[in-house]
Amino acid sequence: MSSPRGTVDVVEPPIADRVRRPADALRLGLVLVVLAASLALADVAVGTTGALEQDLALATSGLPRLLLQVVSWLSGIGVVVLPLAVGTDLVVRGRPSQLVHALAASGAAALVVVGLRALSFDGPLSSLLRTLTRPLAEGRTDPLDAVIVSMMALLTVADIIGRKWISPLAIVVIGSTVVTAFLSGTSTALALFTSVLLGWAVGLAFRFALGATSTRPPGSQIADALVAAGVPLVRLELVDSDDAGDRRYRGTTTSSTVDVQVMDRDTFGLASGRRLLRLLRLRKGTTRPALTLRAELEHRTLMGLALAQAGIPAPRPVAAREVGPFSAVIAYLDRAGAPLSELGAELDDAQLADIWRLHATLLRLSIAHRGLGPDVVMVTDDGRAGLLRVGGGDIAADELTLRIDTAQLLTTVGLAVGAARAVQSATAVLGADVVSRALPLLQPIALTPTTRAVLKQHKGLLGSLRDEIERGRPTEEVVAPVELRRVTLRGLVTVVGGGVAAYLLLTQLAKVDLGKVIANANLGWALATVIFATLTFAGASLALSGAVDLALRFGRTYMTQLAVAFSGLVAPAAIGNIALNTRYLQKAGAEPAVAGASVGVAQLAQFSSYFVLLIISGVLAGTGPRASFTPPAVLVAAVPIVILVVLALLAVPRVRRLITLRVVPRVRTVVPQVLSVLQHPRKLTQLLAGALLLDVSFVAALVCATRAFGATQPVAAIAVVYFAGAIIGSAVPTPGGLGGIEAAMSAGLIAIGVDGGTAVSSVLLYRLATYWLPIPFGWYSLNRLQKLQAI
Repeated sequence: MSSPRGTVDVVEPPIADRVRRPADALRLGLVLVVLAASLALADVAVGTTGALEQDLALATSGLPRLLLQVVSWLSGIGVVVLPLAVGTDLVVRGRPSQLVHALAASGAAALVVVGLRALSFDGPLSSLLRTLTRPLAEGRTDPLDAVIVSMMALLTVADIIGRKWISPLAIVVIGSTVVTAFLSGTSTALALFTSVLLGWAVGLAFRFALGATSTRPPGSQIADALVAAGVPLVRLELVDSDDAGDRRYRGTTTSSTVDVQVMDRDTFGLASGRRLLRLLRLRKGTTRPALTLRAELEHRTLMGLALAQAGIPAPRPVAAREVGPFSAVIAYLDRAGAPLSELGAELDDAQLADIWRLHATLLRLSIAHRGLGPDVVMVTDDGRAGLLRVGGGDIAADELTLRIDTAQLLTTVGLAVGAARAVQSATAVLGADVVSRALPLLQPIALTPTTRAVLKQHKGLLGSLRDEIERGRPTEEVVAPVELRRVTLRGLVTVVGGGVAAYLLLTQLAKVDLGKVIANANLGWALATVIFATLTFAGASLALSGAVDLALRFGRTYMTQLAVAFSGLVAPAAIGNIALNTRYLQKAGAEPAVAGASVGVAQLAQFSSYFVLLIISGVLAGTGPRASFTPPAVLVAAVPIVILVVLALLAVPRVRRLITLRVVPRVRTVVPQVLSVLQHPRKLTQLLAGALLLDVSFVAALVCATRAFGATQPVAAIAVVYFAGAIIGSAVPTPGGLGGIEAAMSAGLIAIGVDGGTAVSSVLLYRLATYWLPIPFGWYSLNRLQKLQAI
């Protein structure tokens, strides 16, 4: 039975005429990123850009002359007709203010072009000329096409998407204008691409700043759509105008109430943008954002039906349909109940058990809710556990996503009744194994925003949950840690630092003719570089063997060091070194504590060797003709300053506490192993000889690399360059110090008198032999050692 249309009492304030669409801000940010990346890449690879443009010109030069003439006519006529057509369409549709905004955006875009041209030709952006233009007989091509920029801004603010005849006309006109400008030689391909993006960016900025004409349907249209779908509405009242991007209404029918959610194009991008940010932040366990309203509508409906089929008390969809071309509505039957955020400690054991039985059902059916927060999990009026929202989860979810749901629900229940009762009740229903698998996922980033906000008032809860789970699981069980974050601070620094270092390296590479490098290299010295590079792994193997009181097989130890080199491709060298060597020693029979201490002893020996050789090289490099040590004045001044800074830091109580908590325990674990090694002269000799062989081989490899290109600088000076480059490389948070080492060593060699081309060539040969060449052998070694169960 349904109510007649027009008899529904709709209660809502008037809808605003203009609205800022979150999707516009998202598009603007994406366009600016693409624009900046394109210009940066083109600036680095100017020669490649020019070659690509020549290929495009050659590919289009064979087009029929008549076709080219038609394209030129379409461009000339379209540039005049299209703005008139857009203006007429907006006036006919009763949108004069939007026409004014579109014209203002077009004018502003043209002014932006004028300003950028002035800055490019005569100002600080003159470097863009080399990127966006090419020389002509009478000057240079235009860096930007003002017609395309202003036209794109006009069309963006006019919002022609979906207009049946204007949208195709705009594509034809813009396309023909771009082709004509490129073939006529007035603009480069990159300049035209930049013009399109710049015009789009200006238009999006205007549209977001001034707001777009609202396409939201009023409540009366929503009520008509629901009545037509068979929902007997008598009243529709707006509850929340912005519920994570949705409008929420409370609908009253002849027998019950319904929860009505309206998705509009104007605000649809908000929820999708949040999911996109979560997808970028997390490696796994995320849902890809819906790209269309229909996809989101179908997904929510499917989730609601899946929960209803599972017999879980949750909102059940009773109607779902589109309301006009830009909105959709879905209505759920409400389930009455109180959320856990209100019940708190009032939850009894039977209710807790029912909450975990609900979750067990979801796990059995592989349904991930992704939103089991304290404002979503509820207890119905008849005492059953249920859900206040269907969530934005998955059907047939993967294991990691289900484990995240378990961790989220543990936190939600823990907020209500405490960590002990939460873990005990979960273990009683789910079992200790399921609960323990959620242990590594008890991270704030895996929780819902609402849960994280509440956790700020219960800062120790996650730690308490981990402790309770640890007490209940078998001691021999190992739960692998899970890194959920896709983007971390270290990763961000890695990308930025690597980009800067790569840019510095590429600018040096631009001065090098690789063909001449290969032709001019002395093959004997190049082969010596590779031989010394292989000896570095022998040195590391000897040092590790001398650090532990075990008879290690040299072949497997050498392969382990090669595997460390491969792990350095995807992780900082120190992390891969410690992890793989410790694992190798444990597999060889060492106790975990002894294995970790032995790796620490090996690193201590390598550091001692490094420090001693650095001092000796520095003294020899600074010794003048009278055999006296004459270091630079800057170095003399720097040494006491560094010592004073260290002493000042040690005077800070916080620094002393940090050393006491972090450094002292590590030293205490290493000292017994050091004493054990000192009691065996053969092991001590092996340890020190291996550490010295490692550093001496690296220095020798760099010396041979410079000799391969004719450089004759002193060995001591080149050794100082190596040690300085290694220090900088360890500071740059890129795998293997990539980019940082190359830039630092090239600059160091230039500083000691090697010309720029020879310096870069030498460093390239050195890095090829010591870093890149071992990687495939390291990959093989890693796989081989795993098959042999040696790591």
